[in-house]
Amino acid sequence: MRGLAVILTLMALPALAGPYDGLYQPQGANWNCRDIGQDGGAISVQGDTFEGVESRCKLQNPTAVRGMNATLYDAECNGEGMSYGYRMMLMSSPPGLTVISEGYAAYLEPCE
Repeated sequence: MRGLAVILTLMALPALAGPYDGLYQPQGANWNCRDIGQDGGAISVQGDTFEGVESRCKLQNPTAVRGMNATLYDAECNGEGMSYGYRMMLMSSPPGLTVISEGYAAYLEPCE
């Protein structure tokens, strides 16, 4: 009986938050911050999941980038019927987030 109580308590705890958790939109955009992952909807980072427009990525093998308040990940993604992977770096850029991948960098503002 005690084991069941422990399991139920653990199930009630929120998932572990990551350092970049939040809802974002591209800088200067006026996106709908309720519809996550849809065209014109919010970009979401929750724990080890990055959800962009019509795509969802599992962020794996986090590696802290020394002196940059950033983390490099292996992103394993699915979107528009395809699976793909690439390297993605997330960097705190108060009040938002900078997303960097090969040949691409974007500043994301927090959704309000």
